[in-house]
This record gives sequence, structure tokens and C-alpha cells, in this order.
Amino acid sequence: MHNDPASAMLVLDAHSRVCSHSASAPALLGISPEKLSGIELDVLPRQLRDAVHNAIRSGGTASGTEFLRRTDASAANLRFTVLPLTVGEHGGQVAVLIQDISLAQQLEDDIRQLDRLASVGTLSAEMAHEVKNALVAVKTFVELLFEKNPGNELEGTVRREMKRIEDIVSEVLKFSRNATPALQPASIHTVLERTLRLVRPQFAGRNITLVTRFAAVPDTVNGDENHLEQAFINLLLNAADAMPGDGTITLETDLIAGNGDANFSGRRQLRVIIRDSGTGISSENLSRLFEPFFTTKKTGTGLGLAITRRIVHEHHGIIRAESEPGKGAAFHIFLPVA
Repeated sequence: MHNDPASAMLVLDAHSRVCSHSASAPALLGISPEKLSGIELDVLPRQLRDAVHNAIRSGGTASGTEFLRRTDASAANLRFTVLPLTVGEHGGQVAVLIQDISLAQQLEDDIRQLDRLASVGTLSAEMAHEVKNALVAVKTFVELLFEKNPGNELEGTVRREMKRIEDIVSEVLKFSRNATPALQPASIHTVLERTLRLVRPQFAGRNITLVTRFAAVPDTVNGDENHLEQAFINLLLNAADAMPGDGTITLETDLIAGNGDANFSGRRQLRVIIRDSGTGISSENLSRLFEPFFTTKKTGTGLGLAITRRIVHEHHGIIRAESEPGKGAAFHIFLPVA
């Protein structure tokens, strides 16, 4: 039987036991090969059982999909198609075709997200320009008021809030600006080292340990160093914000074959991992991390990660986040090796 890691086949006998399976079936179902052979239908996922029962009753094909959380804590969306092979007095053999559609669904989600980003970007640019223009007149008037009324108790609060409005407008303009990256051979390690020099002053007065493990050789990608630097700065500052007290930020690079999350026609990928030892991210927030204006910070704009994601996509890469509450978070960036 075929051994495509994204698809598999089972054959069940007249007693609804697995009598044969492809080599990729155990991994897709999260069941060891020893246990899968001879296993009964009732032990298999519910949607698969329903599809088999429907096929046996109707004598035709049946199908279904199921979100399956496997024993190794990974998860997948699987599509089942059941085909009767033989028919007997007490039932017959059936073949079950299984496809992992997780990647396809993720790509669909990414496309929908990019469509939303494009719409939000256009609207944001128009609003930000209007706010910026109005802000000039407001700032001028406020400065005149404070000159005539020195020492006003509201001065500090107003100046701080005005600065916050300026920062938000700047972030919105940066997010909506459709600047095409100038792609050329770039050393990721050089970019990361420069990024660390820029962010270290932001950690002054905090007991944050920075650990680096640069193992990617070669470390060259086709990229825009300034854009990549902005993406890494956003991730490192987010990592620091995720740790209210002391903590450790780990920055790693390595090379992987393009057959995992970064499945880009078999090309090798340079992976950058940024981990923190912070409070972690809840599952409901994890699925919304890259949405524009979504933030869990009291003073955040919710645009940092959206900008980072766009930069990574412009470099033909992907970014993934993983986290468990209380166990920190990790961001994985995959970029094609030049």
C-alpha cells in the first residue's frame, strides 16, 4: 500500500477488525502499528466508525471528517472515505481511505486572514492619515494651553496620552504601508545579532537572560534586512512583555528539510525560534494572535504580530506560535534557504 504521510488506508474484515493498513496509518491515527493491526472498529475515532456503519448499511461509499487529538499531543483534521470491498451475509470487508487535511485548512485560513488584512490595511491607512492631520492642530493648541497655564496637574497625563495616540497612529501607518521588501542575500545571524544589540537597552533594569544557539549553516536567505530586523524586534519585545518578572529568552536557528510545517516544494528551510519563559498563551488567544488590533496588553496596539506575520509572508516564509499556559511561548519562523 502507498506510504504518503498525508494519507493512509485501512482494510477492515467482516468482524470490523483492522486486518491490513498502510505504513502511514498508525502515525495519522496516533495508534502504534502493533496496536492498530487487529484493533476493533469501536476503538477507532467516532466519525470513522459512523462512516463504516453507513457504508455497510447502504452498500455504497460513505465519508466524514474529524478533528483528532492524537496520543502524542498533536492534532489533525482527518477526512475518511469508506469503500465496500466484499459483501457477505454478515457484512464484508471495507477499505477506509484517510486524508490529513490540516495543512489545506491552514492554508485556507491563511488566505482568509490575508484578505482581511488587506481590507483592514486600506481602511487603517485612511483613518490614520486623518487622525495624524487632526493631531497636529490638537497638539499645537494643547502646547499653547500649557504655556499659559504652567504646572497644571493634568499636563503629565495629557502629554502621556498624546504620545500614546501618536504611537498608535505610527503603528497603524507602518502596518498599512505596502512597502515591497528589497530581497537580496542576507545573513540571518548578522540580522539577529544586530537586533539583539537594539533590544538589549529595552531590558535595562530587568533580570532577563538572553540565550542564543545559532546552528543554521549556511544562514543565508533572500531577504530585506531592515524588514526582518523589524519582525525580530517585535517578537523579542513581545517575549519580554510576556515575562512580568525575571525570565529567559532563547533565540535559536537551525536548518530543517522542507517537509514539516514549512512544506515548500521540498526546499530546505532556515528556522528561527524565539522562546520565552513567561506566563504562556491560552488556546483561545493563540488562534487570534496574528489578527490586527487583537492584544492582551493594557497599552498594546495589537499590530506588532500582524506586521511581523506580513513581513514573514513577504519573504515567502511562514510563522507559527505554540504555547501552554504557565509554560511560556515559542514562535517558529521558517524561511527558504537562499
